[in-house]
Amino acid sequence: MKIGVIGGTGFQDLFEDVIERKVETEFGEVTAFLGTCMEKEIVFIPRHGKGHSTLAPYVNYKGNIQALKKLEVDRIISVSAVGSINPAIKVGSLGYLDNFFDMTKRSNTYGKYSVDMTDPFCPEINEVFSEAAKKINEPINENLQLVCVEGPRYETRLEISLFGKWGIDVVGMTTATEAALARELGMCYSVTTLTTNMAAGVTNVRPSLKVHKEVGERKNATMKKLVIEAINLLTKRQGCTCPEPYERIREAMAVQSH
Repeated sequence: MKIGVIGGTGFQDLFEDVIERKVETEFGEVTAFLGTCMEKEIVFIPRHGKGHSTLAPYVNYKGNIQALKKLEVDRIISVSAVGSINPAIKVGSLGYLDNFFDMTKRSNTYGKYSVDMTDPFCPEINEVFSEAAKKINEPINENLQLVCVEGPRYETRLEISLFGKWGIDVVGMTTATEAALARELGMCYSVTTLTTNMAAGVTNVRPSLKVHKEVGERKNATMKKLVIEAINLLTKRQGCTCPEPYERIREAMAVQSH
């Protein structure tokens, strides 16, 4: 088993014997960091680039996911900041996702396969997130529903009000695209979230990039602890508890794109 991690700049510092690798993909060159953690091979990709300079709509999602596949990754742990629509989910809290609604306009397919997305996240990785949070004594919000928006702008008060009526808990800009591409290439994928702001209109405090960065910096050490513990727990498990291994799903449902 080889584990991939997608997250913010700096997570490569968690791993030992790190080397930087340029990976050629059909969608351009991708920078990856190869290292070890718990004596297991880890591949880390900074989602927004080495300097966190690429906003969500312009991330090279297809290149990033294809690079992980080329580096023989089996399971992907993603780390993502979100805004809270549900007032019970407070700023600074951790979570993991059950499902998503995709509102983006960007391409989220390699155009070669039709795959089952009924349950987009790996239940085994989600279980590991829950266990890891207990290990580090950090509360975690479980089985959240996410809406994925295009960005980079924040949402209007009306949009957030509607999402809330749909029963959606959090809003983000990257997860749905990564999850769909990972499924197409047969890799287990799940994401742990950090709430960095309350979404528009939920409180009197408006979303702010400044606050988003401040919360991210304040909780960065906690998120890193969670990822390390999650890797530790995941490497001790044998096989995947998904209803059917993702590679088999892909092979069973693959059709040529028209």
